[in-house]
Amino acid sequence: MDVVPFYGATHPDLFAIERDAMDRPGKVIAALNRLLPDIGTVVDVGAGNGFTAAALTTAQRVVVPVEPARAMIRRRRLPWIQGTAGALPIRSGAAAGAYATWAYFFPSFHDVTPGRAEIRRIVTEGGPVVIADNLGGDEFTALSDTPIASNPDYWQTRGFELEVVDTVFEFEDIGAARRLLEFYFADRGRHGTHRVLSFRVAICRPWLRWRCHPRALKPGVSPARSLRSPCRP
Repeated sequence: MDVVPFYGATHPDLFAIERDAMDRPGKVIAALNRLLPDIGTVVDVGAGNGFTAAALTTAQRVVVPVEPARAMIRRRRLPWIQGTAGALPIRSGAAAGAYATWAYFFPSFHDVTPGRAEIRRIVTEGGPVVIADNLGGDEFTALSDTPIASNPDYWQTRGFELEVVDTVFEFEDIGAARRLLEFYFADRGRHGTHRVLSFRVAICRPWLRWRCHPRALKPGVSPARSLRSPCRP
């Protein structure tokens, strides 16, 4: 499965509620900021509307969001590439690092081997690949009547280690919480509505951390253009 079905493009109002509430303290962003290279180009695989990419972009770190759904591409100042995780239109070794947050890499749901090979291919040797997903064992995932937690063992047997981030879903008000949780979990969401819910996140990170990309961008060359594979659009 190259594209995992996602509601954000068809329900942007609900996705906006999710993005505001999920990890409102910013602990996941802080972990990614610490684990990713400080300098160079980093790729966000399955970037959604670019929220995380925008938060991680600095004067020295350029974050290139890759997203399959054109309707999700909204933050126009980011150097977007439209593409899928299983066939990234990026040159081999062109990125200093890469990450995915709640996107595509769900090994309990489908075979992520193509995407795993692609994300490794595009990252320079020694560069980090970081995957963030639900860990489970919290108030948010307990509302689901089907498993929605990640499988850390899958990553740990493939050279990653697990970092646990304890954070929250914190909604602006109870009405916003009810809208999103009922959409997610139907009756269980409606009856389990709270403005703040505990939320545990699995950060699967490599043992080796790379802090500087040796290839700086040439002046006047856009990050997205510099990354593109010459044999892909």
